[in-house]
Amino acid sequence: MSKTEQDDSFASGTRRLTRALEQLETKATQLQKRLQNASDASDMDEDRARLAAELDEARSRAASMEDAAKEAGTALDDAIADVRAALSESGAS
Repeated sequence: MSKTEQDDSFASGTRRLTRALEQLETKATQLQKRLQNASDASDMDEDRARLAAELDEARSRAASMEDAAKEAGTALDDAIADVRAALSESGAS
């Protein structure tokens, strides 16, 4: 094999190696992006679960507050009725 043939063979091998390394780098970058996307999706799932739990807790508090408001309203109605009755009795005496 002549020097020129060796140089051509070496250059060809170098080009093939360079292309292979570029392809490997591209695949590694794609894999890294996929892993990041999977991690992001996992983070979003965790956020979604946390937000769902917070929403359930907020709904529970809202229901408790609504019950307390109804009880307070009933107590006010009873107090108003008692005051009216007392006023009626004092006006009748």
